Amino acid sequence: MIPVKLQLRNFMSYRGSDNTIDFSGIHLACLSGDNGMGKSTLLDAMTWALWGKARARRDDDLITHGESETEVQFEFELSSERYRVVRKRNSSGRGSSVLELQGRTGSGFFASLSEPTIRESQQRINNLLKLDYDTFVNSSFLLQGRADEFTTKKPAERKQILADILGLAEYDVYAERAKERARAAEEQRQHAERELERIREIVAEIPTIELELIDAEVAVSELMHELLQANEAFQALLDQRRELDAKAEARVQAELRAKEGRGEIIKLQTRVDEQRARLARFDALLARAEEIEGAMARLGQARIEKDHWDDLLQRSLQLQNEASTIQAVIEKARSQVSGDLRVTEAQMRSCRQTLDRFSSRERELAEAEKQVQLLVKVQAEREQHQRTLAEEMEKGGQLRAENKQLLAQMTTIKERMALLDGTEAAECPICRQPLSAEARAQAHEEAQAEGTALGDHYRDNRAQMKQAEETIASLHASVESADRQLKELAKWQRRQAEAAQAAEEMQRARRELQEAEQQARVLNARLEAGDYAREEQARLAELASVSDSLGYDRAQHEAAKRTIQELSPRQQEANDLALAREQRASTVEAMQALEELARTWQERVTAAEREMHALAMELQQREEVLRRVHEQQVLVNSLQKEKSIADRRFGGAKQRLEFAEQHAARQPEVEASCHAAVEQRTIYDQLAQAFGKRGVQAMIIEAALPDLEEAANRLLRRMTDGRMSVALQTQREARTTDGMIETLDILIADEYGERPYEMFSGGEAFRVNFALRIALSKLLAHRAGTSLRTLVMDEGFGSQDAMGRERLVEAITSVQDDFDRILVITHIEELKDAFPTRIEVSKGVNGSKVRVR
Repeated sequence: MIPVKLQLRNFMSYRGSDNTIDFSGIHLACLSGDNGMGKSTLLDAMTWALWGKARARRDDDLITHGESETEVQFEFELSSERYRVVRKRNSSGRGSSVLELQGRTGSGFFASLSEPTIRESQQRINNLLKLDYDTFVNSSFLLQGRADEFTTKKPAERKQILADILGLAEYDVYAERAKERARAAEEQRQHAERELERIREIVAEIPTIELELIDAEVAVSELMHELLQANEAFQALLDQRRELDAKAEARVQAELRAKEGRGEIIKLQTRVDEQRARLARFDALLARAEEIEGAMARLGQARIEKDHWDDLLQRSLQLQNEASTIQAVIEKARSQVSGDLRVTEAQMRSCRQTLDRFSSRERELAEAEKQVQLLVKVQAEREQHQRTLAEEMEKGGQLRAENKQLLAQMTTIKERMALLDGTEAAECPICRQPLSAEARAQAHEEAQAEGTALGDHYRDNRAQMKQAEETIASLHASVESADRQLKELAKWQRRQAEAAQAAEEMQRARRELQEAEQQARVLNARLEAGDYAREEQARLAELASVSDSLGYDRAQHEAAKRTIQELSPRQQEANDLALAREQRASTVEAMQALEELARTWQERVTAAEREMHALAMELQQREEVLRRVHEQQVLVNSLQKEKSIADRRFGGAKQRLEFAEQHAARQPEVEASCHAAVEQRTIYDQLAQAFGKRGVQAMIIEAALPDLEEAANRLLRRMTDGRMSVALQTQREARTTDGMIETLDILIADEYGERPYEMFSGGEAFRVNFALRIALSKLLAHRAGTSLRTLVMDEGFGSQDAMGRERLVEAITSVQDDFDRILVITHIEELKDAFPTRIEVSKGVNGSKVRVR
């Protein structure tokens, strides 16, 4: 896998979308920048795009602070094909992720190779790269402090380091799983043996259980016979008891009927007494009939009189209500006229105040109009001066331009005369024609005359210009004087406008005052004459006259009310008298009917008492029957309990026999399970040994060491010109005992022979460390089924001295032909120039930025 282009948007410290690195054409480059600038973030972006993994614990932590979405696009080349992976993360809501795999077509465009789900697309990327995240970071990334990790450890620890680099920890997991399954198989064997022993104990009890089953069956049969006989006798006694119970119920019913009859007789006697009392009340009222009817006649006459006076009172109240309403209208009309008068008087006071306030402004208006007329005249004169000034300035400009031309012409003539005076050749210096002395003299005179004319014109213009300047100065002074005077124009115009407005206000106030005074005189006259609501005042007088003519007498009205109040309670006596006349005969008939019904209920009570006596004689033997029923019930219950016990004994024996027979049937199966557990324990014990350190892991290490030695020695020969080589030894003779011990010694040889690793100088030891680490990375990539095409080094140059850094650069340079891309991370300024290409990372207020130089 060879990086081609990396694009970041809002990824960690890289804010925005203007963060792109094009690796095209880069073979060996340093990734430089101060600590914390974002160098390692670029590597996180590559691994997150490819595998969704980086240093952050959660994908949302990769999003730039303050943003809600991040995106990384990573293009890479693999087996001459170009691919692009796009991974996005959005933290809004519950969060969402997007993963796309694209491949470049023959036309240069990228087409989708994604699967329906993110998990399936990730698996396709892994299959395409033949690398997972852990293998990539352990092969393509040389992390800080890892270069000499392998060589500086003790020989006994190197195998473990090699196992970690080769990913052999997985076999430790397999070995532990095999041990767990062996332990589980042993537990299964022990369980099966315990169960088999229990089955054998249960099967041995089968003969005893069979005898118990026969005894229980006989006991159940005998008890069944006895129970049937006891039930038959019990049922006969129950029939006899039911017959007696029916007679007892009949006696109870007779008692209830007798009790009901006696209750009805008492109720009927009470009703008869009520009817007698009612008949007595009716007779008493009939005896006072004349008295009650006289009182009712007086009550009727009083009610007629009261109704008459009520009607007159109602009519009087209606007239009073109407008069009150009309009086309110009259008062409202008078208040309206009074209010209008108050408003008019207030308006008069306001007009007088306005006249007093503006009386002094008339003189101001005259003064302001005078000043404005003077200043308007000054303004007109200024405009005339301004026009004259413009004309003079234009005239002066024309004179200056003309004098400039005249001056140029006079200079030309002067030069021509000087040329004529200094020319001795036989030809004219101007037209190149032969020139005689006479001709030259004539030309000189003509030039002099022309120059004199031009000079006169020039001087005349100068005089005119001077006069114009004087005129212009005078006009400027006049304009400036006018400007100073005109500064007061706006003030006087404003005063004129204010004074004019005050004059208008005074005219309006005078008119309004005259109108208000006339209105006030009219309103006062109306109030004095009562000239308002005339129709209402006439109606009020009419109502007073009608009220006096009604003749309402309050004393007679009150007397009628007192009579009604005194006689009204006797109305109930009149109602009772009418009821007595209507119902006396029916009351006598009802009383006689109730007496006859009471005699009938007395006969029913007597018959019920005779039936109760007869049934009591027959129920004397009931107690004996109940005692015998109870005794027989106890016997039946006892027999049923004994039979239940016998049934349980029979069922228990039968169930135990079935249980024992089932276990006897399972005995061969349990024996087979025990044998199978023994076989499985043996197999898993063997697998645990095979997956252990001395098994498959040792074989893989032994198989990998030749390739590791060969790759390391190729690099060493290149870095040392063939002077050094390294050998890895996995066993050596024990010093204290016979035999071999497991180890992983590093044997280094040079032109002086073979020496221990610790005896070599710093530069030579560093080359060995570097060669072995590169060889281990290539071995890991090869085991993953891919080739190591890209190398990223973060070896901590800051911990190296100048000589160490120089050796590291030499080592990197020596292996550059083995890789298509090499990126070296550093923040050391003096190392930047040691690499042909620099990828510089900086950080500002808007986040990290990267550029390739």
